[in-house]
Amino acid sequence: MVKKRRIGGSILAAAILVTSLAACGGNATPTLSPEMVYTQAAQTVAAGLTQTAVLMPTATSTPTLQPTNTPGPTNTPTITLAVTTSVATIGTGGTKPTVPDKAEWIGQTPGDGTTFTPGEDFTLTWTVKNTGTTTWTTGYQLRFYLGDSTLRFAASDIKLPKEVKPNESVDLSLKMEAPHASGDYTTIWVLTTPEGANFYPLTFNLKVAGSQQVSSTATATSTP
Repeated sequence: MVKKRRIGGSILAAAILVTSLAACGGNATPTLSPEMVYTQAAQTVAAGLTQTAVLMPTATSTPTLQPTNTPGPTNTPTITLAVTTSVATIGTGGTKPTVPDKAEWIGQTPGDGTTFTPGEDFTLTWTVKNTGTTTWTTGYQLRFYLGDSTLRFAASDIKLPKEVKPNESVDLSLKMEAPHASGDYTTIWVLTTPEGANFYPLTFNLKVAGSQQVSSTATATSTP
């Protein structure tokens, strides 16, 4: 409202000024109608306002930007896969390597479960077949496997009595003595290569019952 009053007052003052000048100018200046005087005064005031607006600094409002939530750096876990490669020895064509030394149980005498008297002597014989790919030399042996020496039944380790080629059989005999106490017993032996590698076990179960036999010698006495 103040600006409008100031503009109206300026226009009125300009109109009066123009009218005065017209009255004093004599015949050289034509008389202007009140409408023309008012129009010129309005144009003058408008030009002044325009120049003033140019000279005055323009107040511009700078919008305030609201802070935005900027996500921080995302920690992406790094996963390291430890791959352990197991190297397996395989034969040609992806098959497992064949064991060169193999055996097959054919029979035995006496059979498992045989009953002996305490301390009785006997001979145990295993018949085995060579089912491997190597020839068993006389360097191969049959030896006691368990640590308790009483289960040897007084037998000693032996070497093979002959060479045994693949698909051939051999008799392995051990001289034994039955334990002196009654009970059930198991003895375990094993076929072994010359390098000391065990490749086939052999077992025998027996029973001991009764009393130990005592041998007596009768002496003939002649009467004189």
